[in-house]
Order: sequence, then C-alpha cells, then structure tokens
Amino acid sequence: MANADKPIVAITSGDPGGIGAEITLKAVTRDSVRDACIPIVVGSAQLLARDLGPIGSDLKIRPIASPAEALGARGSIEVIEVGNLDVAACPRGRITTTGGRFSGDTVKHAIGLAMNGEIDAVVVAPNNKRAMNDGGYHFSGFEDISRHYTGAKASVQIVMGKKYILARVTNHVALRQVADLCTRERILKTLRIIKSSLALIGYPDPLIAVSGLNPHLGEEGLMGTEEMEHIAPACEDARAEGIRVLGPMPADTIFVDREKAGYDVVLSMYHDHGNACVKLAEFGELVNFIGGLPVPVFTVTHGTAFDIAGRGIADATNMELSICAAARARRAA
Repeated sequence: MANADKPIVAITSGDPGGIGAEITLKAVTRDSVRDACIPIVVGSAQLLARDLGPIGSDLKIRPIASPAEALGARGSIEVIEVGNLDVAACPRGRITTTGGRFSGDTVKHAIGLAMNGEIDAVVVAPNNKRAMNDGGYHFSGFEDISRHYTGAKASVQIVMGKKYILARVTNHVALRQVADLCTRERILKTLRIIKSSLALIGYPDPLIAVSGLNPHLGEEGLMGTEEMEHIAPACEDARAEGIRVLGPMPADTIFVDREKAGYDVVLSMYHDHGNACVKLAEFGELVNFIGGLPVPVFTVTHGTAFDIAGRGIADATNMELSICAAARARRAA
C-alpha cells in the first residue's frame, strides 16, 4: 500500500441529500485524522465540491484511480469516483432513488477495496435506509450490507465510547420478535464474536457483562423465562469456553454497575435498551464497529440529518472519531 507508515482509510460519501460529505470534509482537515491515517473518499468529487461551499473550506479535491495513488497531503482530499453521480438529481434534504443507489454503490466499492487489500479500513458515512432500498440495496442497515459484501456469516454491531462499549444480540428488528431471537445459541455466538472482535481494537481478553431481557431477570419465571432457559445457559457455555462473562445482570442497573464491576463491554438483548443508555451518556462521541467481519468497517452513530444539510453547521466530531478508530483497528487473521 502507498505510504506504509500510515493505514489507508476509505470514507464513503454517504447519502447526497444529507450531511455525509460535509462532515467528511470537515473531519479530514483535522490533525488527529491526518496523524492517524491517509483518508480517501469513495464517492463523488462533484458532491464534495458542492459541499465545500457551505463550510467555507479551501480543501483541494484530488481525483485518483486507486488507493495506491493516495499521498495523504494535508490541504487536499483524494477521491475515488464511483459511477457518475448527477448531484442535481439529489437535492439536499430529500430522499431520492438516485442518492440511495449511489450510497449503496459506494459502500459496495469501499468494502471491495478492503477485501482486495487495497485499503486498511472502511468508514461508512450516514445513509438513508429508505433511499438505499429504493435504489436496489435491500438491507435493513449498514451491518447487513457490510456482512453481505464481506461474505461474513455472522456479525455484531458494537458501539464504542470513552466510557461504554455496547453490543446487542438483536438489532434492527421489531420488538415483538426480540424474545424469540434471544436464543441460547444466538447469545453464545454473539459472545464469541465480541471476544474475537474486541481483540482487533485493543481488548484481547474482554470482560463482558450480559444483560437480562425481562424485568428483574424474569423473577424466576414470573415475568418471563428467557433468562432461565437461554441467557444464563449461554453465559455458562461461554465461561466454559474461556470467555470472561458476568451475568445475566438486571437490565435496569447493568450500566450503573459498570465502574464498580469493571467490565469492558455490555451485551444488551435489543437495540433500544442498550442504545438509549449509551447515547444518553455519550451521544456525539460514539463509534459504530461491525464485529465478525474479515475487514474493519466503522460508521458514525447518527443519521443523515436532512434537516440541516447544506447549512454548514453539522458537527464532524463523530466522523473524526470513527476515522481515527478505523485507523487503529487491525484486520482479522
């Protein structure tokens, strides 16, 4: 790879109607990003040029054909063109089929570069799920599309902050489906992925706290049997394999006990339980990492922000943190 001293991190352009290009342009000017890696954009030079205006930046846009051409010079951003985006067909603040198709194309291309060993990690800028589905990419979220294009059989979305690290057994599914999906086998598989994946980001032997699903851990079956039939047995199975696990622990206090118990990561049973807690504590400073993939794939923990697109006011901190985290990650063996 070009400039072996630094990893190459590819950042997708995100939905053209949102803030993806804006926060990328802001983030790549920061010393923390430039010190950590060679950032390149996989997307559209025309889109980047459009969004330079609102932020008043004089960043130079340099098209390249492949990551091997990347120089990483400060004051410029290198971009690999994907397709031929008609920016006029993707107005800011609007869901468009063209924008959704472009978003999916950029993710597919960036992951392909990583799988070919041309780049070290991928950061996905915010996309709109409705637009991507309309554009032909029928996935429920960035975890699904990342797993599909890496060929991974299983994955776990891991949210990382300064204080908390969170993983979930279930993700973007209806709440009424959660209990049926929290099986002994699925929980154990998730714990295995967490252990192997956290080793890639600096936790070789993490202590994992496992949350219950029902109030008061089901009160011995009075308010649900998932803890007795699935969650506790899965914890025992994991411990038998040498995975350090605490729990199951009551869902309403598991985050409160973090500092006292000293665990590294919380495994929640469903999306909103875990996310509501960590976002309350560390919103804006969280990074999404997909565990279980053969290449490092990250994204920000916020959406496209259509309502402020083009106003030059989007906060790029989350993108900055995501790029730096991607630069530190190691590829799976």
